[in-house]
Amino acid sequence: MKISCSSQSLDHLFMQNQCTLFDFADYCAEELGISFIEVEDKHFASTDPAYIESLKAYFDKKRLRVCNIAFDCSFGYPTPEQNRAQVERAKAWMPIGKALGSPHFRLFAGWMGGPDPEIHKKGPALLKPETAWAEMVACVQELCDYAKTLDLSIVIENHNHGGFLSASKDVLRLFGQTNRDNLSLLLDTGNYVDGLDGIRATVQLVAAHAHLKINEVAEDGHDTLYDLPAILDILTAAGFDGTLSIEYEGEQDEKIYIKKVTEYVRRYLSK
Repeated sequence: MKISCSSQSLDHLFMQNQCTLFDFADYCAEELGISFIEVEDKHFASTDPAYIESLKAYFDKKRLRVCNIAFDCSFGYPTPEQNRAQVERAKAWMPIGKALGSPHFRLFAGWMGGPDPEIHKKGPALLKPETAWAEMVACVQELCDYAKTLDLSIVIENHNHGGFLSASKDVLRLFGQTNRDNLSLLLDTGNYVDGLDGIRATVQLVAAHAHLKINEVAEDGHDTLYDLPAILDILTAAGFDGTLSIEYEGEQDEKIYIKKVTEYVRRYLSK
């Protein structure tokens, strides 16, 4: 298992214009001592080829490999035209992932009516009309097929807050219907409404990349909300050997507490 960090972990700093992807690279290489990073589309200053080229050169200089482009999307909008726009936007971003050397490209199946306006609040699993579900599946299949032409794999993330994939049964249903060999689960360990049971039920679908959700960090680096030892044990027992991105979404000083978590995970995995 290879430790990574998601740029989402510093999202507050990005949103306050106190961090760039170059700063994020410095932090990961110099403070965390890791070799893999995950970058979110919303944290890019531009999609201009010259900017992307400069990012790639800087990541290479810092000896960092992009393990995933965490693309934000939803295929649960009310109209086919809105969902089609999401598909086309994803297709436009995939070459950016390829240019940065990422083997994976993240999709969200999404939320009914588009992204949940209260995205940081957990919610119950919602009834998902069959027509909306079928349209979402078709979008995912189309993007898997397009990604294959670029030699990219698609990792699709489970998500609560009333998302299509809020529970493990939803994920199992999706994988039973998509039938694409370049699709795997981006397991987010904090995003199931069925918690650890959901992780156990779907860990076999996690081929390459996962998120270790972090929220409330103790001084020794463990999380007081999520059972990190149990989660890491489940992944280890399943033989997971991909990249594990730390995704911090708490209210503490990010740079201090992400480092504490990274050191905790490194110690735990080395036991």
